[in-house]
Amino acid sequence: MRLSDLLESEVVDRNGDRIGHVHDVRLVQGGPPLGTWGAALRLEDLVVGRGSVGTRLGITRPQMKGPWVLKLLFARQRSSRVLVPWSRVREVGEGRITADCIAAECQNASAAEETL
Repeated sequence: MRLSDLLESEVVDRNGDRIGHVHDVRLVQGGPPLGTWGAALRLEDLVVGRGSVGTRLGITRPQMKGPWVLKLLFARQRSSRVLVPWSRVREVGEGRITADCIAAECQNASAAEETL
């Protein structure tokens, strides 16, 4: 599977309700070693929803201090963004991904993660 297969796919929860579209992903360098390059990348989360632009820019991270105008702008959009953990993805089809959670559960999990 390629990352391009996931991007812009519609994400639905276990009840079939729409969460949003995948706009980005979060990768973690925690896989097996790849020679002198380091650890392989593995997929951690799907970034779903309109508020994902701030996430891509890193502005929504708590340790990011500015620019304050952008922090303020993206803070409003952040509420529409959901991080769906890859471990909660149950099915990947053509243009559609099914998560093993409801939107509120995924939203709560992503909010708890960002406070760490």
